[in-house]
Amino acid sequence: MRALAYALLLTAWALTACCLSGPTAADWLAVGFRTPEQTFRTFQTGLRAGLPELEYRCLGTDLKDRAGGSLLAYAEFRRELFRSQPWLKLAAKAKIKDVRTLSPERVQIVAEVDTWFHDETFAIDFVREDFYELYADGQRIADDFTDWDRIARERNDDLVVTVPFPSGRKASDIGELRAGREWKIDGFPLTSQASTAAP
Repeated sequence: MRALAYALLLTAWALTACCLSGPTAADWLAVGFRTPEQTFRTFQTGLRAGLPELEYRCLGTDLKDRAGGSLLAYAEFRRELFRSQPWLKLAAKAKIKDVRTLSPERVQIVAEVDTWFHDETFAIDFVREDFYELYADGQRIADDFTDWDRIARERNDDLVVTVPFPSGRKASDIGELRAGREWKIDGFPLTSQASTAAP
């Protein structure tokens, strides 16, 4: 009898996952990586829209390597995961319950999926990635991960950003310089006890 009840629960979860509504205009406008919470919601938007490309952009460099190192490998992993466990898509409905700062570069979000049939609490780890990008004629000509404190400093009342400059280029060639800090997903440690675990 228990096996039948469990099977019915899983079936109900799978049906609920298949009926997720698509992202709203507000969800699309909120896409970004400036905070762990924004990245989490961006990942949810990717799940709701069925866009592995957007989900993949939410992953940190190390997690991308662990997931196969390419969008193609991630898409295959994702396809198999949701084929065997479709109810995992319900993470798209999860609400943030707690945000824990583990270090200046690491944060953990505890979230909960609340359905008629079952509640599940899980934790997602985030890592801060500092970067810069240089563009000329609409093309990215240089980029790298870096330590923000190495490229940005205060001078008088100015913020000065210094990045390596490609040889053979002039400052007038540069159409855009992007430098910043983004929060990316570094791990999905599932735990039903996340909400009661020590910070």
